[in-house]
Amino acid sequence: MLNLILENIYNSMKALIINGHIKWPQIAEGNLNKTIFEKSKSVFEEKGYEILETVIDNGYEIPQEIEKWVNADVILFHFPINWFGMPAKTKDYIDTVLMSGYGKIYAGDGRNSCGNYGTGGLLKSKGIIVNTWNAPEETFGNAGQMLENHSMTEFTRPFTATLQFVGVQPLPTFAFYDVFKNPNIEQELVSFEEHLRNHI
Repeated sequence: MLNLILENIYNSMKALIINGHIKWPQIAEGNLNKTIFEKSKSVFEEKGYEILETVIDNGYEIPQEIEKWVNADVILFHFPINWFGMPAKTKDYIDTVLMSGYGKIYAGDGRNSCGNYGTGGLLKSKGIIVNTWNAPEETFGNAGQMLENHSMTEFTRPFTATLQFVGVQPLPTFAFYDVFKNPNIEQELVSFEEHLRNHI
């Protein structure tokens, strides 16, 4: 009986997978992020999750997105790093959906209820940020490199802080590096799948 109850609870879990790639014809068609999207779905489905999905470049309805964020137990948000940030259209999704989610996704910044700043989130889920980079891995934390004073995790802290602000517990970020000039996609997909299995 207990096993049946646990199985029903487990099977009711929902994963929201958000593909934040924005297509640039002949430059960035989005094939890698589509592959990440499908790989993520397959891992979550194998674990028994119901899949909620959004492909930002295909359009979305704000009320439905709010409900997805509210209902998800895990949110996996993947996007390329463009000019050291998320694509503008992807950032607009975050701004529009989260700001419109006041009262469901968050209830202020936390200080209005005598808490600390950043404690007003209403969600009780977990989240994973996945990035694709043109930069090679050695760009981070190595002397003489452009981002020698930052780890990838530190550099992407604003993304995980956004999750934390709305009550989503950030899980370790995963990055695909050097995806244009020296891609090692097959091996990194294996590492990504292992990373995902270890944290959901």
